Amino acid sequence: MSFSLIWKLGMVALVVGTIFFLSYIYPNIKMPKWRRKIISAKYLRDRQHFDLADQVLEGAMKEFPDAIPVYHVYYQYYSTPEDMKRIYDVFARGYEKTHDAGLGVMMAKMLVEEGDVDKAADLLESAGAQEFMLTRNLPIKAQLYYRQGKLEQAEKEYLDFYKKLYPDAQNEKEIFSDFQPDELIFLALIRWELKKDWRSIVSCLPVKSIMEDDDWLSLYQKLKEDQPKLAVKTGVYGPAENLLEFRKSEIEKKISFLHEVMKTFM
Repeated sequence: MSFSLIWKLGMVALVVGTIFFLSYIYPNIKMPKWRRKIISAKYLRDRQHFDLADQVLEGAMKEFPDAIPVYHVYYQYYSTPEDMKRIYDVFARGYEKTHDAGLGVMMAKMLVEEGDVDKAADLLESAGAQEFMLTRNLPIKAQLYYRQGKLEQAEKEYLDFYKKLYPDAQNEKEIFSDFQPDELIFLALIRWELKKDWRSIVSCLPVKSIMEDDDWLSLYQKLKEDQPKLAVKTGVYGPAENLLEFRKSEIEKKISFLHEVMKTFM
């Protein structure tokens, strides 16, 4: 092999190596360590290693307790919803350290499920909490009213929430036609329980679709599959049995409602 060819190959390797370094390695060197942890967790999630991804983020939160984005990512993806005390304690420690309104909202969502609506309501009152709920599509105040049995208030809060997000929408179909069934069932279920017109809300989405799984039938089948697998190891701070009973009740109501949907539209 001639010297000139070796030199050219060496230059090509140098250029490729430089591009790789500048594109992948150098940006990560400049990046805060906690953000690199988020990237590592995403890598693990993409490869179905959900428990390892949780561990990476939990380690990052211990090492960098002020790094609020780590908590937000953890909330979005945590993989152990049956162990709610451990999950809740993560956010409670972060909230105590940072007083971040978003962490308060995350705690409130869990407290609503646990039934501690008064403590949850306090965490949702600030302007920061309301902005966080809007930007993250979290109508938790509506869920709080529903948990209290205040169905009319829950319906109004849910509609007001999404009218703020979609101020130019002319009607409910324009607002809700891009929703997932597991999002929209909340409003449909409220109207069903109130003996109001739930059919118009259901009709915003297909009952059965051959193109995709985002239809009411697919949700019905999924809930039926999930029902026998429900498990709770710990409540937020109360008995695990209370939280399990609530989750059983909720999934049973949804299945009953969707059974009515199937009878009506299929």
